[in-house]
Amino acid sequence: MDSDSRPGRQTSADWRADLLAGITLRPAAAPAVNRLGWPDYDGRPALRWGAGPIAGVPAVAAVWDFAVHGGSFGEADAAGFAEAAAAAVASRRPLVSFLRSGGTRLQEGVAGLVGLPRAALALATLDAAGVGHVAIADQPTTGGVWVTIGSRCDLRCAVGGATVGFAGPRVVAATTGAPPPAGSHTAASAFAAGLVDAAPAPDGVTDWLHRALIALTPPSPIEPAARASPPRPPRPSRPLAPPVRTVRADLPAGFEKVAARSGWEQVVAARTGERADGATVLRALLPDGVDLVGPDSLVGARIGALLGAGTAPHGGGGTAPHGGGGIRAVVVAVGARRGSAPGPAGYRLLARAARLAGKLGVGLVTLVDTPGAAGGAHAESAGIAAAIGDAMAAVLACPSPTVSVVLGEGGSGGALAATVTDMVAMTPNSYFTALSPEGAATTLRIPVEQAADRAGLRPTDLHRLGFADCLLPATTSDQVAQAAAGLLAELSWQDPTQRREWRQQRWSTELRDSL
Repeated sequence: MDSDSRPGRQTSADWRADLLAGITLRPAAAPAVNRLGWPDYDGRPALRWGAGPIAGVPAVAAVWDFAVHGGSFGEADAAGFAEAAAAAVASRRPLVSFLRSGGTRLQEGVAGLVGLPRAALALATLDAAGVGHVAIADQPTTGGVWVTIGSRCDLRCAVGGATVGFAGPRVVAATTGAPPPAGSHTAASAFAAGLVDAAPAPDGVTDWLHRALIALTPPSPIEPAARASPPRPPRPSRPLAPPVRTVRADLPAGFEKVAARSGWEQVVAARTGERADGATVLRALLPDGVDLVGPDSLVGARIGALLGAGTAPHGGGGTAPHGGGGIRAVVVAVGARRGSAPGPAGYRLLARAARLAGKLGVGLVTLVDTPGAAGGAHAESAGIAAAIGDAMAAVLACPSPTVSVVLGEGGSGGALAATVTDMVAMTPNSYFTALSPEGAATTLRIPVEQAADRAGLRPTDLHRLGFADCLLPATTSDQVAQAAAGLLAELSWQDPTQRREWRQQRWSTELRDSL
């Protein structure tokens, strides 16, 4: 950053200084043309960019200087941001946007405004190349920069105490006639609303950013992840086949008891028996991961290296795949605790997570434990049906290896949206059904126990029908995490094209004829 004391500079002891110490920032571009004839307008860009280590991880930085026209975004800034994104794509290093901006460069009028779609297109190149993007929204981050860059990146952080929002508080007051309420438009309120994934104090940004960049960095800064893997171990002697076609005559330990239960007894076991919940397994799978946050606490998501295993050079994942060993993944708990009924925001987080896994080419693990999605007037008016449908489409379309583990309850489309994966596993105290037993009993006008007994909802039933691929004799969070990591590792060695064809076939054909 510059060392001068131009008006508007926030502080000479900038918390970003240490993070950017190893980077030489270059001016974004030549000054913009003064088309509107503003007096003494120099058109200098507020954005500069450069490449180097950030929080110990090689990356590309795009840095806004609030001292230059309030960090506002105009033509020259858009050109510089496109250059930074192109450098990130070329080096396959994550892009970090350090935001301090009041929005669009008003002195440039519409010419400044059209810098926003230029930034959006630059970010689309990152998406197409599978390169990660992190944004740090500092004091202040508002307007088009928040809309186009801060709110659309892969991992989002707002610095504690910062003003963050679509319209700044003064603009809100001027356009609505009343200032926003106290506590609105802040990093804390954005985090509470699920608009950002973290809101640390300035001295906590480095730790969060290090973990975020580790999670987003591919195994090599030059080669795509698919080409950077170490030599594969010997392939199994049996030919790979669609998992859904594999049938076991014997039952794993613990499932003999399941086969002896009635359907209703299985439901009771799922609701009251000893087993892990989604939030606990999520943490066990990715103990050092970075959270993806949404406003619905009933769905949790995280990205990182499975089981906290060692990472490849430059902080990336992608080391030996067996047992999780460094494989990066996105894990989503659809039902973070027992009895969870996620709402639309939860399914939007599931869709975001699935798309991120696909963009980065990392595995997707879903942990299913919900009797069904939220109903009621609020969920309905908030678009629960469309949110479930979009999430299901995102999981089906994810090009990465995908595994779902049904931990407990699995009810209706709310559970199915997270279960349309390459491989479906079920634990002893779990079930899956077209509608919760209570809902089915009401619809069919029969006792709830009878509705459960006739639903074919036990793991053993679902395995014989071909809905479930494997039965996991795992009940603790560590056991489930180990098993899920192993399943994802197995899938990671399959031919990607063939695996996706099998998924398409699996979810577009009927189940077996009968139990």
